[in-house]
Amino acid sequence: MNTHISNLIIHPTVRPQQQRTFDTIFQKWSQYNSFFCSLPTGSGKTDLAACIVSDYLHTNVTDKIDILVPYRMHQDFWFSILQKYARKHDFSVALLKGRSAYYCPIIRGGANISPCAFDPYYAQNCRSKRQCALLKARQRIRRSQVRILNWWVFKYVDLGEDKAKFRIFDEAHNLLNLESLLRVEINKSFLHNITQDQELLTKFEEWEKNQLKEKKWIEVKKEEGLNFIRNLQVVLTERERNIAKNLNNSSQSTVKLEMLRELQRITEMVSALSDLIIDPVSSDLTFFYQREKKQVQLIVQPFEIAYIFSKLFSGSKNLFLSATIGDGEYLAQLLGLNPQYCYYVHEDSSFEKRNHPFILLKEAEKLSTATREKKEKSFKSIEYQSSIFLDLLKQHHLRALILTSSFELANLMYKLASSKQLMVITHSAGKSDKAIKTFISKRQGDVLITPSAWEGISLDDDLARLCLIPKLPFPMLKDPIIQKKTKKYPQFLENDVLISIQQAHGRIQRNSTDWGISICLDGNFRWLKNKRSKSIEPWFSNRIYEISRLEAEKLIDQLISTQKSQEASKSLIKTDTPAFSRMKRSDREWLESSGLGDLLKKQS
Repeated sequence: MNTHISNLIIHPTVRPQQQRTFDTIFQKWSQYNSFFCSLPTGSGKTDLAACIVSDYLHTNVTDKIDILVPYRMHQDFWFSILQKYARKHDFSVALLKGRSAYYCPIIRGGANISPCAFDPYYAQNCRSKRQCALLKARQRIRRSQVRILNWWVFKYVDLGEDKAKFRIFDEAHNLLNLESLLRVEINKSFLHNITQDQELLTKFEEWEKNQLKEKKWIEVKKEEGLNFIRNLQVVLTERERNIAKNLNNSSQSTVKLEMLRELQRITEMVSALSDLIIDPVSSDLTFFYQREKKQVQLIVQPFEIAYIFSKLFSGSKNLFLSATIGDGEYLAQLLGLNPQYCYYVHEDSSFEKRNHPFILLKEAEKLSTATREKKEKSFKSIEYQSSIFLDLLKQHHLRALILTSSFELANLMYKLASSKQLMVITHSAGKSDKAIKTFISKRQGDVLITPSAWEGISLDDDLARLCLIPKLPFPMLKDPIIQKKTKKYPQFLENDVLISIQQAHGRIQRNSTDWGISICLDGNFRWLKNKRSKSIEPWFSNRIYEISRLEAEKLIDQLISTQKSQEASKSLIKTDTPAFSRMKRSDREWLESSGLGDLLKKQS
């Protein structure tokens, strides 16, 4: 590896965190197989990774590198960055998304309903292979040196014989719940409408009648559950073969979307079941039969991350990146890696901590919803404490993000904010994307209330100045899957909540000139941070303040006053330096954060 990151990076300046982390990885490269790097917002971790990739390929020209990300939007971001580095350092890069992202030549509707899910029987004899955008994307990615995929695509697509020698995992904290990708839910309507098999349907109904009865859930014996899904797999495989045969014998004009949708559902289920039954003991496969609202379903889920995804981490160098790695040794053990061969880097933030405090109110009580009485008391406390800060939003014309632990609490906050004449953007289950787009892109609403966006959104500058956390996002303790995970991994619950809190805090400060305040109203945070201090990042730890409600109000007033004085100063600078004002906002913000802008002003 090359020690001079300045020769690799596409920007004219190198941030201190980038240089330190690059140097550390260079020095430790031969000693360790995996590196866990916690780099907070604004430290440039994507450019750092791109520099490492560029340097690695200088001396390992024939090797393959996989960039694995949890979401499709991350793929586009990584591709746009790495294309620039590929042009500068002469390597090839390609990305591969799921089948729904590509146009299907035989379907008039195009994308989202292509029938070749995971190469089933239909795809083997598809008459439009030469025009298939998905197959072309797979061919490109096999030829490329750097391959950008999400974890789900990586698991199921065949990338050929050239396995990656080096892998980078972005947003690596999501690996903590990776086994949920293989979770399968089977309900009565699926058995009735898709399999149309009376024996399976009868067995399903027997569980409900003889075992579940009035209970909310039961754990099904492993052998009994395995027999059920093996029989289900046989039935589905035969049905898959018949549908594919009918489709291949049909003319293009007679292909029905309903038949394709059915084939897609069957193929996905067959693939999922195949993975689950390979080694049910090693994967700790568990069966739950439960009643969710009015629907009864069989949930099949493995709980051993290391076994299921061992191919993701073995036989290569690994770089894990996130703003919230937390307890790196705990994550390494979950992934089946030997902590002795892993190196952990935790960088502090270069952002001014006084502009981005995390406040736990001294008045905050321990909140609980375990019983009706505790829930009523907790909701009253939340209502009282929140009311004061909602009044401040109205008074100062600020926007806010309110992250709730449930839709019930979201509804309470909606009513409270609306009573203050604040315009609220919120959503129902599964409808978060539209609400977030309305709040960010269309800039509608004063308050975004959501139980879903604890990570993955950016509320820069005046998009939001306040992040309100009424209650810590503890998962449902009565859920059988949560009970199983908590028993298997004693650190799971506290670690998971602290990761969510730190991710939430990062939503409202995205650049060096930005400011925002996170306020927690749940006193449970006191014991949680003491109990699991190893899960708290340095950049977050030095931003935690426990102050009174009155002190928090004063702090908000101070930051607003500071912002107004800075805006007044900027208006004077704009008249003296018109060239800066003509720059794109993103370029101007980067210039200011790099420190180069100040230097240019002094020289002029």
